[in-house]
Amino acid sequence: MATVVHPFLTDGVEARAYQMRALRSALTSSTLMVMPTGFGKTAVEWMAMAEALRLKRGKVLLIAPTTGLVDQQRRMAMEMLAVNKDSIITYTGEISPAKRPPLWERGSVIMATSQVIRNDATTGTIDLSEVGLLIVDEAHHSTGNHAYAQVGDLYLSANPEALVLGATASPGSTESHILEVARRLGIERLDVCKKEDPLLGPYTVKLDNIPHRLTLPPELNALLHPLQAHQDEEAEHLRRLGFLAPTGHLSSKLIEEAQRRASTAIQRRDRRGYDAARRIGDLRRTHLLLDLLRTQGTTSALSFLQRAEDDGRTGERTTNRFVGLPAIHAFRTAGKDVGELHPKPAYVQTLVEKQRTENPDSKILIFTEYRDTVEHLVERLSSLEGINVDKFIGQSGKGKRKGMTQKEQLAQLNRFREGDLNILVATSVGEEGLDVPAADLVILYEPVASAIRAIQRRGRTARQRAGSVHTLIATETRDEYVNIAAERREAKMYTLLQRIHDRGRLPRRPPPPQDVLQAFTVVHDGIEHTPQAFIEAETDRLTPEPEAEIVP
Repeated sequence: MATVVHPFLTDGVEARAYQMRALRSALTSSTLMVMPTGFGKTAVEWMAMAEALRLKRGKVLLIAPTTGLVDQQRRMAMEMLAVNKDSIITYTGEISPAKRPPLWERGSVIMATSQVIRNDATTGTIDLSEVGLLIVDEAHHSTGNHAYAQVGDLYLSANPEALVLGATASPGSTESHILEVARRLGIERLDVCKKEDPLLGPYTVKLDNIPHRLTLPPELNALLHPLQAHQDEEAEHLRRLGFLAPTGHLSSKLIEEAQRRASTAIQRRDRRGYDAARRIGDLRRTHLLLDLLRTQGTTSALSFLQRAEDDGRTGERTTNRFVGLPAIHAFRTAGKDVGELHPKPAYVQTLVEKQRTENPDSKILIFTEYRDTVEHLVERLSSLEGINVDKFIGQSGKGKRKGMTQKEQLAQLNRFREGDLNILVATSVGEEGLDVPAADLVILYEPVASAIRAIQRRGRTARQRAGSVHTLIATETRDEYVNIAAERREAKMYTLLQRIHDRGRLPRRPPPPQDVLQAFTVVHDGIEHTPQAFIEAETDRLTPEPEAEIVP
């Protein structure tokens, strides 16, 4: 194995040509590095940190979206960087404001959540002009009012020589999103790797992406029909009033537009707006209930209605009215004793049992949109022999529904990493950056429309060894439309990146000088090589010869 040698790196960092190529860009200009999940974006980050420390550029600041990722980054940096371990610090909201300034002063490599950096930089507690290199992990978040984007704005204002390395597997599926990420982080160069790149070939592990199309049973459709009829009737009434667009397919977007029209009517003191607003609120809940029944199951749908009833008891009049609707009441009565009718929960159990039979040491990740489904799957799988399963959810909570604290999230990740848990059922909070190289199987309880999230979910497996991703798709439901949309958006992402590059939409920079990597050496079979020579040799070795032209 070829290894990288640098005064500020520990021994044993593997040398990969595509990483060295990305590093060359990152050391000379603010770079957005787009690299498939599992191919070692963090290795490029360590090498960029090492060179920034050697050049004494200032503090190195890495921001990550969750405390779990911050903790993970610190652990890896302590292993890979040849610096005083006390100078590598975490900087999160778990640390009291009074204790943070001394930590900032002490740290030369700071791993932080974006919110605490934004807050402390805004109040003047920390000075971002002291930062010589900002590394933005999961950089696609850097848009709008997200703390990532705000940290980017603050850093670019504080440091005229700002150097940023943004890293992501999925920068976005629209040109405007990608360009906003670039603008908010001051990006000057794109470095894009695709799995098809010959330099990535030796490090690609097999990933089977398997869709499973499941048909809803007649019993479930019988429960759905009265609710669907109620939704159609309400939608038609709102169309006649002019609040809902005259289209056959009802979507969340159309409901939001109807709500805006009702709000406008109320502002004009049109009395019809008040009735429309009430009906639209009920329509939104009915639409969600039908989606839950079709894509999640009867258990999740009934849990949703139970929460609505609980909210009504605490004074939420709109949910009181919704739960009292005849169609909703009739469904709850009918659904109480039927058990779980949706095929997905049983299919998850089948996939888990099959995987555990073939490989008893497997680790399995299950993703779903809804916490109710998380709870149901954890309860169902807990009854299986040899299964240690638990949930991984976000921090937010409402009423009796509590999220997981940062400490609980970290503890849960460690339990999964160390083998105390062999199945983790996660919401979207688990999609990014989970350090689970032994996850052999990922089950997606439903597809997601976002290209970013689809890539992140799949990237939780096949990082070090072969794995498989199974996507459950309920036929003739929203699942099918979402699955098609995700595939199209992902393909579009790489086209957009190439278009942005070709049209010169970023500030023009000359190619990075070859001697920018002069402090690095690549050692292979005891022989030292310059990084540029190593990149060229690997390119020659791995790029296939063009097929010879056949002359008739």
